[in-house]
Amino acid sequence: MRGIITDDTKTKMGKDFYDRYYYKYNDIGINADKIVTIGEEYSFARNTAITVSIDNEVIYEFLARPDDEFLDAVAEESVNATFTYLKEKEKERKYFTQY
Repeated sequence: MRGIITDDTKTKMGKDFYDRYYYKYNDIGINADKIVTIGEEYSFARNTAITVSIDNEVIYEFLARPDDEFLDAVAEESVNATFTYLKEKEKERKYFTQY
């Protein structure tokens, strides 16, 4: 199974970010064999911290704001960070031989 994105968000803002991330992820055409997890944790006061992680390694993290333009920009940045991370892992795999 490839291209799986799991949703571990708790708020509407987290769900909105997940939806934007999911559509941008599919628009680029990333079909990774790793599972991407979108998580959300309560932070200071009423804020929440949203994280994008692969194999329990945090790729991108930010404090959420209820602004559509902000969520669009952060979704774009996080998809680009995911794409870069996956390309780097692919390069590393070519250099290391497993025995």
